[in-house]
Amino acid sequence: MIEDKDRKIIIEMAKRFGVKRVVLFGSSLCSDRESHDIDIGVEGILEKDFFTFYGELMFALSKPIDVVDLSIKNRFVELIEQEGIPLYA
Repeated sequence: MIEDKDRKIIIEMAKRFGVKRVVLFGSSLCSDRESHDIDIGVEGILEKDFFTFYGELMFALSKPIDVVDLSIKNRFVELIEQEGIPLYA
């Protein structure tokens, strides 16, 4: 799982950028081992703000982050929706 500090940063930035939902997925869900990065899916962010949001998270968090736009529907996003857990909504 991710550290509480990182969780709070993600939620604060999501609110600031008007993100409607954040889903945690990937190795970040494994509680039996430490993940090397943080994987999140986001919904509701404006296209023009996506990379600014991503960049600010990269510098603010304790681990590298991958951000996926959940509004782009494809098989990968379907898997995130099925296996991920809500972090913010």
